[in-house]
Amino acid sequence: MKRLLSLLSLLVLLPLCAPAADVLRNPSDEAGWHWYHEPEPPEEETSAAPPEMSPEARMAALQQETKAALAAAIITPTVENFARFKRLQDFWTARAGEFSMVAQKAMLAHPELDYNLQHSHYNGTARLQQADDRRRERKAIASLAERFGVLLFYRGGEAADAQLAEVVKGFSREHGVSFIPVTVDGKASATLPETRMNQGQAERLAVTHFPALVLVDPREGTAKPLAYGFISQDDLARRFLYVATDFKPNF
Repeated sequence: MKRLLSLLSLLVLLPLCAPAADVLRNPSDEAGWHWYHEPEPPEEETSAAPPEMSPEARMAALQQETKAALAAAIITPTVENFARFKRLQDFWTARAGEFSMVAQKAMLAHPELDYNLQHSHYNGTARLQQADDRRRERKAIASLAERFGVLLFYRGGEAADAQLAEVVKGFSREHGVSFIPVTVDGKASATLPETRMNQGQAERLAVTHFPALVLVDPREGTAKPLAYGFISQDDLARRFLYVATDFKPNF
């Protein structure tokens, strides 16, 4: 909720241009603005009550009023100018506090809105969440490994590519994923004796950036990119989960 307070406090500095006088004349606001009243116009000039402003318009007007008061207090630093700005600032602080407490109340009335039910933010549950993430990743890897193999297109003359090859080799051994390394510069890594030379595979799969990991379904003859550049085993496991769920957000 501290983030909500900060957000609402920042709103007062947004460049808005609606006039504030109409807001201050709004009869429904008089209780909250008892410290500031414009002089009432002569009776003969009052033909009807001012039209009701929308919440958006009222907020914009008050933002502009606060911004103007701040500018006046800085450019012409008098006691009166600062006091006027401070009252406006206190108004926003009070409203932010009310908003924060209403949010807490709303979460109890509508628990489906509570993010903490799906993704706890408490440190005590972090290990449980991580364990669940690992379980979902292993399930995704096993599911994809039944259909897909992994092609690693790498450059044998690049140290970073060779390092990625070691990561993928260990990953495939741990998770039982079929893995075929393909060199695109004619140089094979000494740690990958099973390396094959690129004979148009990279071009057919439109792979133009290296190193590249591509999932290939040999039965269907389809392929989909998995990762480009160096990636750790943990991130690679997460990438399998993203692909298996078609990058469905989990936050």
